[in-house]
Amino acid sequence: MAGATLVGAAIAHGRAPREHALAPIVVEHAEEAEEAPLPPSPADLRFTDEDVRGFDASGAALAAGRVITGATPHRMILFTFDDGPDRRTTPRLLAELDRLDVRAVFFVTTQRMAAPGHRGRDERALLNEIVRRGHLIGNHTVNHEQLPLLTTEEVLAEIDGAADLIEATTGRRPSLVRPPGGSRSPRVDRLLAERGYTDVLWNLGAGDFQVRDADEVVRTFDRVLERRERENGERGGIVLLHDTHPWSVEALPRIVGSLRDRNCTLLASGEELYDIVDDPSFFFSPLEEGEDPSTLAEPARIEPGILEARQTRLRDETTRRCHALASR
Repeated sequence: MAGATLVGAAIAHGRAPREHALAPIVVEHAEEAEEAPLPPSPADLRFTDEDVRGFDASGAALAAGRVITGATPHRMILFTFDDGPDRRTTPRLLAELDRLDVRAVFFVTTQRMAAPGHRGRDERALLNEIVRRGHLIGNHTVNHEQLPLLTTEEVLAEIDGAADLIEATTGRRPSLVRPPGGSRSPRVDRLLAERGYTDVLWNLGAGDFQVRDADEVVRTFDRVLERRERENGERGGIVLLHDTHPWSVEALPRIVGSLRDRNCTLLASGEELYDIVDDPSFFFSPLEEGEDPSTLAEPARIEPGILEARQTRLRDETTRRCHALASR
């Protein structure tokens, strides 16, 4: 698979364990938020700029690719979060991701970050915290408008305006983009390609923007995962959630726990295990010169050697976890 070489041995063999725990985030002006703030964090447990993981949080190595759909015959799962950051919910989500040892892609909408006063500063601080905690950042426009309904000038203002603010805040200009609602057109695809973006869609929606209940989010995810495998042969893919909803934050550990529990059964039957991956590299393929910018990437396939290395590590981890669960 073309993109697999971009991630190197660290991704092929799994991440090294963290040397210290990460404390919860505190939003400076959380008294204005709707939810209670998390407890204070000791400064020596916070990630600093020196702790940023080795590859660029902008996804620069994944620029100028075919449209990523998330399709894959492998039990490979990538979590993505849209519409944030939000100081009411994103801090808790980041704490959960740390606890679960999961890294994700955040497609950020910048309108709130551009707000004057405390709110804008808090949202920009959260964007930096997302980067410090080792997640990728993607462009989700300024105002979350449906891009095909806009003029060319308006499309570029939405995309460039968000990229400018992300770069001014983090020092990184994103290379990944997700049009709001996944709404695309040949014109929009061409404009994004001209700016070197790779469009990242999804195939595992959990419907969290349509409900207000974590139970329903988990049920929807399970139904979609099973239907994708049954109808399309897609046993994994890219998950769409939103870090602006408290019920999504609540659902995440349950979804991850369910996948890891399923691995106990899959391990016993000798099947491929669910593998939560770090970034979209496995789904990526470059857009060839002269190729239509609307070209979809082929379903993601992992090179056999890399697949076996990752599955060997997963089998070892799953064996320990399932034995521990059985002994309780």
